[in-house]
Amino acid sequence: MRLLLSVVALSLMGVSCSPKSFETVIGGEDLDHGIFVAPTSDGGFVAVGYTRSFGQGGEDVYLVKTDISGNVLWTQTYGGSGDDNGWAVREIAGGLVIAGFTNSSGSGDFDCYLIKATLEGELQWSKTFGGPGRERCWGFLPGTDGGYVLVGETASAGRGTEDCYLIKTDASGDEVWSNTFGGEKGDRCFSIAHTDDGGFLLAGQTYSEGAGDRDVYLIKTDASGTSQWSKTFGGAASDVGHYVARTADGDFIVTGYTTSLAEIDDDPYVIRIDAGGTVKWTRVIPMEGINHTLTGEQTTDGGFVLGGFTESKSNGLNDVLLVKTGADGSLQWSKELFRMAVGGSSGYTVRATSDGGSILTGRTANGHSGGFDLFIVKMDRDGK
Repeated sequence: MRLLLSVVALSLMGVSCSPKSFETVIGGEDLDHGIFVAPTSDGGFVAVGYTRSFGQGGEDVYLVKTDISGNVLWTQTYGGSGDDNGWAVREIAGGLVIAGFTNSSGSGDFDCYLIKATLEGELQWSKTFGGPGRERCWGFLPGTDGGYVLVGETASAGRGTEDCYLIKTDASGDEVWSNTFGGEKGDRCFSIAHTDDGGFLLAGQTYSEGAGDRDVYLIKTDASGTSQWSKTFGGAASDVGHYVARTADGDFIVTGYTTSLAEIDDDPYVIRIDAGGTVKWTRVIPMEGINHTLTGEQTTDGGFVLGGFTESKSNGLNDVLLVKTGADGSLQWSKELFRMAVGGSSGYTVRATSDGGSILTGRTANGHSGGFDLFIVKMDRDGK
């Protein structure tokens, strides 16, 4: 079922809507949340998240396709009578692939969920992975053989209450192998990147290892999912690695937030490592209040753009946060978007775009319709 309800598209560049900058808000009368956004081969964008306004159950996977100017072309939902969430989407081999989790089908509480659709959003197949406990997948990548590699967490297998979970499938979505990583406590992996040797780098958080409450957790595997090394970063309090991305020269940037190293409350935390896991630099970006950067990528100028949310200075609710740094991680500027929204707003995934700007998705309660709405915002290189 395709849905085009409560769409507000605004130009940020004047009367005409320019590809360099736009704002699109879409949703129904309940909660609609954007989690991940990706470019498409037609020059537009596709965002995925979840909706309570549309679909079959409590929450359904929500897919929104726009053109280059942010105009909504179509929407689609996937799921059953339970809760179904989409946490990553990519255009791969002439179709759209989504990863997330579901309790509408599968073996246990929640299971990892992989969906393949056409470029028009029509469902081709879906698969679930997991055991009797709870599994959630937060990210994925295409494999080199036409399959897919999913990353997340499992409470059905492994050593602790939760362990990092890595799943390899073939092109049809059938499992080829899986592996778990972690200790006796809770460990979760949120993001994954390819490495030059055919392996993978996973980023997340660990309560089992490290120096404090929870620490940034990196795991390097070979192409078969066997761990080669792991590292933790952080201090005595809470530190989270939420996203990992490659840089142009083969390094990796890990984005998250830190309480241990912040001046007062949570601050953005950025770590640059080489392919062997050696730290080149770390940066804590001091900001007033509580600030969580959840994703980050390298921009065309060699710097980085980070996205997330900040506690509003005016009403105690969240505002969308966009941060731009230089190549050394030093702050160049920061922006707060959807300020003063009646119920708050949160950014989630930001992606660097080929024109030097960025594309960001999340949710806002800015009054366009009921509850929260999914947003997609395109910004230029200066955050305008």
